[in-house]
Amino acid sequence: MGAVFSPRGITADTVVSRAAFRPFLAESFDIRRMLSPYGADFVRRAEELAAEPYPQLCASVYMQFVRNGNRSNYEELYFRRRSMLTTFVMAELYEGKGRFVDRIIDGMWFIMEESSWIIPAHNWSGKPVTGGVVSLPDTFSTSDAGDDMKHIDLFSAGTGGQMAWLWYLTGEILDRENPVIRTRLYSQLHQRILHPFYTYNHDGWMGTRGNTLNNWTPWIVSNVLTVIALCEDKDENRRAGVAKCLEILDRYIAFLPEDGGCDEGPGYWSVAGGSLFDCLELLYDITKGEINVFDEPVIRRFCEYIMNVCIKEDQYINFADAASRLHPDFRMISRMGRKIGSPRLSAFASTIVRSPDVCPLTDAQSYRFYANLVEPIPQPQTHLPAQHTFFGDLQIAVSREITDDGVGMFLALKGGNNAESHNHNDVGQFILFDRGTPIIMDAGVERYCRDTFSDKRYTLWAMRGNYHNIANINDIEQQPGGKYHAKVLSYCEETGAMALDLTEAYPTEAGIAAYTRDAVLTGSTVTVHDRLELKAPGHACFRYLTPDKPTISGNEIRFASGHTAVFDPALTASVDAVDLGGGKIAREWHRETLWRITISTADGITICDHTLTFDRM
Repeated sequence: MGAVFSPRGITADTVVSRAAFRPFLAESFDIRRMLSPYGADFVRRAEELAAEPYPQLCASVYMQFVRNGNRSNYEELYFRRRSMLTTFVMAELYEGKGRFVDRIIDGMWFIMEESSWIIPAHNWSGKPVTGGVVSLPDTFSTSDAGDDMKHIDLFSAGTGGQMAWLWYLTGEILDRENPVIRTRLYSQLHQRILHPFYTYNHDGWMGTRGNTLNNWTPWIVSNVLTVIALCEDKDENRRAGVAKCLEILDRYIAFLPEDGGCDEGPGYWSVAGGSLFDCLELLYDITKGEINVFDEPVIRRFCEYIMNVCIKEDQYINFADAASRLHPDFRMISRMGRKIGSPRLSAFASTIVRSPDVCPLTDAQSYRFYANLVEPIPQPQTHLPAQHTFFGDLQIAVSREITDDGVGMFLALKGGNNAESHNHNDVGQFILFDRGTPIIMDAGVERYCRDTFSDKRYTLWAMRGNYHNIANINDIEQQPGGKYHAKVLSYCEETGAMALDLTEAYPTEAGIAAYTRDAVLTGSTVTVHDRLELKAPGHACFRYLTPDKPTISGNEIRFASGHTAVFDPALTASVDAVDLGGGKIAREWHRETLWRITISTADGITICDHTLTFDRM
């Protein structure tokens, strides 16, 4: 699709001064009143943390990413430090007794003393700038000529947004202790966030090279906008900064598919569609409603994506690097539904309310966190999910069996390509659930490490085609790259049936003359049909991943979920275990082992017409 702001002639001329800015357009910003529903919980949490020292962020831990690929050890300490600080600030703002002031000062000072707010996995701060990740941040250097502050990553931006709010809110608390604290923080926000944003255009998330953009763009922009709104005094800089944000967001929106789908999957939607919504709220507030694009159809579709990929309750389609269970921000989604004019989305938000008495900390999306403080808990509404949903650009078809007590069978089939953001080699993949119970599943992704976003990504088992519900043809599995893709042959709006051409989803050495897959849910029966033609005699194996060990009798597979699958008796089936090794996938599925079904042709075939039919026993 195209841009949004420039075609409508939207500029930054209406940006208000910092003195005139009012978060959420509130006449008065009473933080204690905003915190009142959750204040006691923040105080309780702060009391529990009162004797806990802030984590130390050691250089040797920072270096682990380059040394051995571990990024988690540093990140856990980094995020824990920020979460503790926000908790102490919220507790002190609510209670006002001075009990947590020193903990606030210490936390702010620790963060200001960090050499970089950029995490190790994103540290490309070496000089000269090479684009490669280096083991330690080269910032505040006295020996190298040139500018040390050139880059912003996801979490330096998130830290900037968080600290901008804390600067904004703690004046009365901290200035009477020592004005140096907030003066220094103000300087740090300008040096670490605003200076590189105003000065440079080389970071890929800005899109100045015409490169593909992902969640980094709205996520970072939402936090940069927060710093501008709260901490930029100069009117000309406010307008110039917002103008640059509009240009960057236009580039991002131009990459969004017309169908509103998120190719990064539901797990990233909260920092893709959600962060884009954060940007739009900030732009609306910083111009007192003059910049208002909530009515844009593509914005509406992108916001509604999340309800269309929900399987049941907290279970979501987990294509790409998505977790199998998610807890989307129901407060934000309720506000989304109201602002974009989508009663269905508002109703959906009311069905996913979780722990309404606790306001979760979201340091990396700080404007959203404070907006959520004043967002009422949505009242229960009836949400009827769509029976069939088709994302034409993403090539994803979703079908649900709508029953009197909710959703029964659930089928999702994807085409797409193997260069999607955070993708796995999974063109033609499908998943199948019944009342939220997985029958055929996508394993998901293991914990991120150095190899996850490197040239070794597709050596990791969870990314490989052999561990998705697709075929291995002549011992060739799918490979990464946009040239490996599907074509949608047909989609039926009435039945939800989709047919895909998968001929070009495999390397040429697979020897495919033609390959199609179609799938449909009819009542409680799911049919997946593959037709494969080879250029020369060969063989094929069709893989299917399931959570519990199935039994095979003849041409029937019996699943532990109480379902059966029948296949062509000319083919043979076997089962092997996939050891999860106690990692992230094991924890998500509450299992140490998954099971992979392989249905194989004989050797020497040139045509295979294979139908797999799933039913309840």
